[in-house]
This record gives sequence, C-alpha cells and structure tokens, in this order.
Amino acid sequence: MTLAAVTRALGATSALAILVGTAQPVWAAPDLIVLNGDVRTVDQGKPKAQAFAIENGKFTAVGSNDEIKALADAETKVIDAGGKTVTPGFIDGHTHLTSGMDMVTGVDLSYIPDKKTWLEKIKEADQRLPKGVWLMGGGWDYTLGEGKLPTKEDLDAVVPDRVVVLRDIDFHSVWVNSKALEVGGVTAKSEVEEGGQVLLNDKGEPSGILLEKAGDLVEKHRPVATDSERRAALLETMKFANSLGITGVNDMSDLAAVHDYAAILSEKKMPLRVWYGFFEGDPKKIAAAVKDRDEVDKAAADSGEQEVKGPMLKLGYTKSVIDGVLSTRTAYMHEDYSDQHGWKGKPFETKEQLAAAIKASNENGFPTAVHAIGDGGVSLVLDAFAEASVPRPQPNRIEHIEVVETKDIQRFKDLGVVASMQPNHATGTIGKYITERIGTDREPRAYVWHSMLDAGVPLVFGSDWPTSPLSPLTQINDAVFRESPFGLGDGPWHPEQAVTFDQALHGLTQAGADMTPWGGEIGSISVDKWADFVVIDGTLSDPLDRSIRERKVEATYLAGNEVYRRP
Repeated sequence: MTLAAVTRALGATSALAILVGTAQPVWAAPDLIVLNGDVRTVDQGKPKAQAFAIENGKFTAVGSNDEIKALADAETKVIDAGGKTVTPGFIDGHTHLTSGMDMVTGVDLSYIPDKKTWLEKIKEADQRLPKGVWLMGGGWDYTLGEGKLPTKEDLDAVVPDRVVVLRDIDFHSVWVNSKALEVGGVTAKSEVEEGGQVLLNDKGEPSGILLEKAGDLVEKHRPVATDSERRAALLETMKFANSLGITGVNDMSDLAAVHDYAAILSEKKMPLRVWYGFFEGDPKKIAAAVKDRDEVDKAAADSGEQEVKGPMLKLGYTKSVIDGVLSTRTAYMHEDYSDQHGWKGKPFETKEQLAAAIKASNENGFPTAVHAIGDGGVSLVLDAFAEASVPRPQPNRIEHIEVVETKDIQRFKDLGVVASMQPNHATGTIGKYITERIGTDREPRAYVWHSMLDAGVPLVFGSDWPTSPLSPLTQINDAVFRESPFGLGDGPWHPEQAVTFDQALHGLTQAGADMTPWGGEIGSISVDKWADFVVIDGTLSDPLDRSIRERKVEATYLAGNEVYRRP
C-alpha cells in the first residue's frame, strides 16, 4: 500500500510520516476496528459501510471489512458487530437533563395509562427515599386513562406525610399532595404569574393541580441539594442517556446548572457532550453570562479532556418561552381553539420584550432558542427574529412548532432560523386531543417535518425529555411512522409529513451537531471526526419497518471509549 493510499484510507491526520532515511512508509495501526456492521454513517460521501477504524479517539478509516482488516496489527482491538446496525452517537437536539434528574432519582410515570399503577410506583418511591426528602419526578398523562386530572386526595392516600411534586408529561402542570400545598402556602386566593393557575375543586379549594408558573408556589420551597448530591444525580442522568445511545445533547435549563457540568468535566467523568442553553430574557443578565461562558471554557480547557475526547462542554445559547402547550390550551394560536370558542391563548411576553432578549443574546455571541407551539406564537417569534437578530456563530432556532402557518415555513428559510422539533410530541397527541384542539382544517399544518425539509429549512430532532421519551430510537420510529404509541387513531396520522429513516437519523445526529460549533468534529461516522458511535442490538431493515420498536442499544462509545454496554 502506498503512502497516498494510506492517507486516503486513514485520513490526513492519521497517516504518519515516512521515516527519515528509508524508502518505506510507516503508519500506526488503529487502536480499534469494528467489522461486520450494518454501518449507517450519516456521511453523504459514504452513507453505508461494513467497518471502520479508530485511532486516538477518532475515525481514521471507513470502508469494507477487507479494507479495514488490512489496517490492523496484533495490538488492534477488534469488535465484530455481527451484522448489527451501527450509527453515529445520537445527539438530542432539545432536552432538559437537569430537569429530568428527578425522573431518574425519583419516580417516572411516563407512558403508564392507569392511575392505579401511578400510585403503586409513587408508594414504592416513597418507601425507597430517606425521610424528609421530597418525592419528585412525574411524566403522568391523564389523557391516557380515565381522562380527568388527578387530585391531591389521590396522593394523600399513599403519601400523606412527605411533600410530593410531580410534573405532567408536558412539564406545564404539577400534581401535588396536601403536604406540598401546605408547605407552599397555596390557597384559592394565591397570586401567580401570568399564565399560571391554581385549579380549584368543587369545594373551591386547591385541587392539587398547579398550571404553569403556579407550580413555583411550592417548588421555590424545595430544600437545596448540596453540590455533591446535585452533581451525582446529574452524572447518573447522563449515564442513563448513554444507555439510550446518546453521546451529545443540546441541553437547556438555568444558568447555574452549566457549572455542575463543568465540575463533572473537571473530574474527568463526563460521558457525553453538552451544548448548553440557559433560560434568560433579561438583556443585562444575558450580557453578564459572558463571564460564565468564559469560566466554563476555562474549566473545559483545564480539564485536558478536549485533547483526548474532543469538544465536551460549551455555554452556547439562550432559551426563551413565548407560549404554553396545546393540551392545556396555553399555546398561542392565530384563531380560537376549536374546542374553546373565544380563546386562542396569550403570548407570555410581548414581541418587543422577546426582541430585546434576542438582540442582547446575538450581540453577546449567543444564538437564541425560543419555545413556540401555537401558530400565533411561531409567527410572533419569527417577527421578533426579523426585527432583532444579528449575525452570530450558530443559528437562532424555534422549538416545537407544533402548528405553523404555511407562509411562515418559507420565513424560516429566509431568516435562517432552524426548526427544532420533537417527533413524539406529534404521535403522543394522535387520538387524544390534537383534532379537538385545532380542528381538521388546521391538522395539515401540524408537525410539518417534511414540509420544513422540502422548503430547505434545517430540521433538528430531539426529545424535549422529560416531556417525552429520551430514547432516540423511539423518536426515529415516531418520525418515520407517525403512529400513536398507544394504539389510538387510525394508523399513520398525516403520513405526508413523515420522514425517511435517513432523514430522521440525520435529525438526531448531524443536525444536532450542526447547532453547535462542533459540526465538523462530530455527528457522523467520517474520517477525522471523533469516534462517537452506537451499536444496536439487531439489524434495522432497509427500508425501515416497525421492528425498530423492539430494538435496544447494545453499546455506546464516546471518542472510541465504551461508556455503556447493555447488561
């Protein structure tokens, strides 16, 4: 093999120099090779392969079994994938790992349809937790079972003497027990911020359901965890993400949490890459966060991890919220809800307020992500971007976009705004409330993934966990088939908006990388990129069929190092 051939095979950074004084090239054998794989690379130049090689944490060759075998020596570790599908490490384009910590350490009620099982799991968690610790978590969805909201009395029956605070699946409502209401001093007359509400029962008392900001009445009294407790929970949550094949996230929460990530990285324990966004709309506080960004950059550099694993952590963007959700009719619509005439929701802030936050963010080098679910909210955000955005390293984006006016799709393209959408948010509404809320006339404008791609709008997929399953395989299934995970509805819902497997995989790998400064370093199985990859426990069909629903992640690798293996 000539040096030129080795360079083509291994990549320019891995082909070693010819020894001085000799006529023969010398190169290092790879540390690791993966053979016999159904490798889906997400690299347009070589979308499929059988095998690849890794050296010093990076992909150095991608090709056939024979080509990759020829590069190995006696010291090379060999993984035989046995025909199983191998993909790039998944990158969740929208998640809240710090918010989901309570689901991992507390109680997770996601996708459980009956209240009886909720209460059993809540009681089990109560028995497991130390005395005095709040029981947190949630994921409950009242529309799956009896169709009515749970009450404080339901919780009191199983946990009367511990504060219980459980977010619903949309993360816009909280279910609490009487102990929690007592701690929060919540009454029928409690004042809450715009958009919030304390629901009352037929006696005129708090029912145990707190909408939107009303949940803060209780949660602001939550005992403060120590740094070590909080970081241990965050690390446990990151490892949970690894178990689902995730090697990178576009995470978003409060500003303080990024320093927990930095501390974990400083201890060389980070098992995934984090592009971090913080919730903030105050221009002065956004400007002040530049100091935090510099501190995080220094911590990342000082850790030494970036030299051996690649980019790991960046305080990258701001997050704003313009409206609520369709399920509770708090999303802002252009026209009335089909099942509540005279009401179309209200934006949480004015266009002028949002524009000021966008301008401050972009001027300080932060792109902005804005939650907008209703078509009215989406239009308002696009108006604000048109008025206030300035050039920035990474693109601004709108999150969710569950209903959008057709003319606004082109505005995404014209303004360079990314569509960040979550497939399970669509499938989770089928046969439950989507048609009731928006009516059949607006249905074709809901969850329009394919229309975004047709218009040339960059589309990134994510989970919005803990509001929907964190599993990328679940999100891919939902993006391709658009069917209710609960067997509701009548087959695929508006299948014209479904995407192909390749498009869905791109949305959960390279698209998420392209939101960050790291798009040229991660996101695909390509020579010279960091070797983040996932081995599925079977072979995915081509074209994809519904057998994906049975598949699990067998192993996850970050920069060529195993960070998860299925027991």
